[in-house]
Amino acid sequence: MTDRNSGTELYETKAEVAACPAGPSDSPTYSSYLHVDELLELQTPRSSPEHPDELHFIVTHQAMELWFKVMLHELSRVQEYLEKQIWTQALAKLSRVNLILQTQTAQMGTLCSLDPWAFQQFRGFLGSASGFQSVQFRALELLSGLRDPSYIARLSRDQHGRLPEPLDDILSKPSLAETASRAAGAADVGGWSEVYSDPELHGPLFLIGEALLEYDRQWVMWRQEHLLLVARVIGPGSTGTGGGSSAYLQKRIDIKFFPFLWDVRDSITASWTERRGDLHGA
Repeated sequence: MTDRNSGTELYETKAEVAACPAGPSDSPTYSSYLHVDELLELQTPRSSPEHPDELHFIVTHQAMELWFKVMLHELSRVQEYLEKQIWTQALAKLSRVNLILQTQTAQMGTLCSLDPWAFQQFRGFLGSASGFQSVQFRALELLSGLRDPSYIARLSRDQHGRLPEPLDDILSKPSLAETASRAAGAADVGGWSEVYSDPELHGPLFLIGEALLEYDRQWVMWRQEHLLLVARVIGPGSTGTGGGSSAYLQKRIDIKFFPFLWDVRDSITASWTERRGDLHGA
């Protein structure tokens, strides 16, 4: 059962509550609950002899993939809450995602401590491994709203002509951007322009719009940090292990998932400028 106001799942019967594990005999330890032993076995540097900086490189990227997993989970919840008009929960989960993304950017920045000569000493052991091959990163872009046909075609080429199943599955459904663009109309508000024309009247939707804009902004910051990291470690004119370049990353910095929310700013500015012109001409 779902509480419409909170968006939380509730137990319906006492039997369901009783079925929830409890008590010392059922309690996991910190290590067993988090599978710490297994987790710590997943860092396997390939350099030989092992380069002391490779562990940091691996852990940073593994941690990013874990955060990508959480973001995909939370953004799916955001989309569901927007469809059901559960505004408080949509905003809460969006805020969480934005904090995660901000944390990811800072986390990636720790790799700036990797000096270029040290990276070259173990770079060859990476083979063709590259962040460009991250399926979860691509899933985030597609789920968020990046559905440009040329981009999808490039992803397909990079995957030997066929997208991985998770990406195909995401493409078969509306994106977060599509759901968000319809949210104002579905709530019997004329559109996002009307939301921004009276923020007090449409408070919850206004705050969600601002959180979506923040999500776009955080991705711009993430891409800028990634670009600077690549330039700092291998140089702005060099090619990465996956064939990417700083020039390619530069082109992608200003990608926006929610252009309709940015367009509202243009409309407001144009309207205000026109009104001031009318006043001065009166």
